[in-house]
Amino acid sequence: MTFPTKQFLKAFSVVFFLMMAFTTESFAQKKEPKIKMFFGRGLQFVAGDSLFTLAINGRIQVMFESNSNLTNKTTQNEFLLRRCRLNIQGIAFTPRLFYRIQLGFASTDMASSNKAEANNLVLRDAMLYYQATKWLRIGAGQTKLPGNRQRQVSSANLQLVERAIANNNFTLDRDKGIWIFTNFNIKTALVKTTFAIATGEGRIAANKNGKMSYGARVEFLPFGAFTNNGDYIEGDQEKEPKPKLSIAGVYNYNMGASRIMGQLGDYLYNNTTANIQYYGGDIMFKYKGLSIESEFYRRQSNIGVVTNTSDSTQRNGIVEGMTLQAQMGFFVTKKLEIAARYAQIFPDAKVAAIVPKQQEFVTGLSYYFFKHNLKIQSDVSYFIKGENQNIAYRLSSVLSF
Repeated sequence: MTFPTKQFLKAFSVVFFLMMAFTTESFAQKKEPKIKMFFGRGLQFVAGDSLFTLAINGRIQVMFESNSNLTNKTTQNEFLLRRCRLNIQGIAFTPRLFYRIQLGFASTDMASSNKAEANNLVLRDAMLYYQATKWLRIGAGQTKLPGNRQRQVSSANLQLVERAIANNNFTLDRDKGIWIFTNFNIKTALVKTTFAIATGEGRIAANKNGKMSYGARVEFLPFGAFTNNGDYIEGDQEKEPKPKLSIAGVYNYNMGASRIMGQLGDYLYNNTTANIQYYGGDIMFKYKGLSIESEFYRRQSNIGVVTNTSDSTQRNGIVEGMTLQAQMGFFVTKKLEIAARYAQIFPDAKVAAIVPKQQEFVTGLSYYFFKHNLKIQSDVSYFIKGENQNIAYRLSSVLSF
């Protein structure tokens, strides 16, 4: 029987100890959690086995607003904590399964759009997502419905201080339900779709009538994807070297809706419900610091004005009609952007007595210290609402951490 030589034993010992050291180090690396911090993306925790991650970030928006009513010659000045948001997100067990929660703590975050149901307002989003395939993702919980583009854009990523009156009156906002997302390429073009089945009553936790809302959003990007999801960020922050365009169409059918804007607003009087059709389209274009965004949406229902049987002086109804807006911005320097917007609301004749015509003219200036994560914005707006005319000046600062 032949025994190993001393040289072999030495070599084996060296290899053995190297392997042990490598295995021990690798094991330690796998077991030791990691912590990362990025400005604008918050604090990120990664478990040692990488089966769980947790990211925490948020933003604060402070604002000054001076509103002058030209009709009755009055001016109102106000300082606001406009938004105070906290986001929690990550993966659980597998990279295919991820979650997202968003909370809002400012008074304007929690203010109810429904006088009778001032509840469930701290919670804005709570979603579980499963990435079934590269092109298919399924989500369940509460988040934004597939509606108009400006609502899809986070309020942190606006190029003017506030969204347009078109969005405020003709949006779907959030609801509870199931979402299906797809994306696939056709040569160099990209097609993205979102389908949703939801309660139709929005975020409030009121009694439901068992009817559902069904909606879809289809987007066509003929020149491919925008840099860093720029089709959902206002302003051409990335200074796209080649033209980028997104064209979208939206349809939503809300059965038995009980609120004046479907998922938003007060209840219709007399426990009235309505079937609502909401449809339209929007575009986003970006190229070398220039951005153009436009929307056209319409809402229709099967009812008209509803008179309160308990008080005949009170009337409401579905906010019906159509709206359009056009918005443009351009970076005059690397960090300074000028922007302007026009929006108008055309109410249907059957609700003209309770839904006034509206117009909005806005010009603004934004300075981005670190893109949308740290910025100062100012704009001047001229509003026409029925017989009333207002001029508003707003100054805002946003910090995303």
